[in-house]
Amino acid sequence: MHLETSSAFDIPIIEQLHESGLFAKDNFIICNGFKRPQYIENICNLVNNGFTNVIPILDNKFELDKYDDLMKEKCKIGIRVAAEEEPKFEFYTSRLGIRYNDIIPYYLEKIKNDPRFELKMLHFFINTGIRDSAYYWNELSRCVNLYCELKQVCPELDSLNIGGGFPIKNSLNFDYDYEYMSEEIIAQIKNICERNKVPDPDIFFRVWIIYCWRKWRNPLFDN
Repeated sequence: MHLETSSAFDIPIIEQLHESGLFAKDNFIICNGFKRPQYIENICNLVNNGFTNVIPILDNKFELDKYDDLMKEKCKIGIRVAAEEEPKFEFYTSRLGIRYNDIIPYYLEKIKNDPRFELKMLHFFINTGIRDSAYYWNELSRCVNLYCELKQVCPELDSLNIGGGFPIKNSLNFDYDYEYMSEEIIAQIKNICERNKVPDPDIFFRVWIIYCWRKWRNPLFDN
């Protein structure tokens, strides 16, 4: 399987999985989250040690500079789009990401002519989750249209990461049409790409696998 990381602590686990023969060096490793120095160093170590599909997702305009001294091999990268979240508080803002209008100028200025980096992925995530609402479809449409526009100046861009956010069953009357939502997301992405005469992107989606153990089988749940 492919993996996503969110902190420096995840990287040694992946290295151990590889040493145990359970994880190949060409598997995708999507590096999300805010990048503190140790996290940056661990990501660079993976790339420098031959993990060919490590993709750190840039969460701000200053992150790329942090890889300068440590990255010895060419690295694929992604950019996270700062979604304009629905207001739920008097003060609200996107926690991570680069604003829509800044992404293409940032690519042209900082990435396009730097031989050490290759932009492969545009990352999109809505904190409120994947819902059949005008807000979600509007944000998805904006992101895919941005992907198409960016693809025009960045031919190597080929992947769209829509994050995650499918709800999980938390009550007996829970009702959610996963099949409809999945098919509609794919259909909208394809339609927008066809309209812009852009090849369909590879689609990445985060899946949380939750194992529910009874307390008598795992005493840690007692704490």
